[in-house]
Amino acid sequence: MNNKIFIITVFISNIAFGAVLPKADLQKVQNTQHTNKLTTKISTQLFHRGLEKNIAKAKVKDSLMCDEELNDLMAYNIVKTVKNINEKDIVDFLTQAALAGKKIDLSSYSTLVALVQKSSLNCLDKKTLLAIEQVSLENEALKIVRIPS
Repeated sequence: MNNKIFIITVFISNIAFGAVLPKADLQKVQNTQHTNKLTTKISTQLFHRGLEKNIAKAKVKDSLMCDEELNDLMAYNIVKTVKNINEKDIVDFLTQAALAGKKIDLSSYSTLVALVQKSSLNCLDKKTLLAIEQVSLENEALKIVRIPS
């Protein structure tokens, strides 16, 4: 009799607690994916500089010309193609632009040149300018291929 009660108790507790664990893991994954967004990093930096969260988010939204996913793809292309640039440089540049209220297009050649010049202490050589031109063209193609939602 005691074995039956023990087995039933273990079986019911496995069913009850087994259903709770996957939901917690799924929420953790969703939260970490949201914090890795470029716009979230820029908003966080603006918040640390003293802006309120909702104002920081609005400034970032007004500053970036494309949607969130497209900006993330463009930033990835920049980091992948231009060797002198890392994600922190892009976030710092976009934070300054958002504070100044400038509109930023990550597919614009002039914007990319300004980004690289701001983060690099050296003069731009031909190889770097060609890499900037290549990433500008790739990002422009991403904008064209992207289907509006």
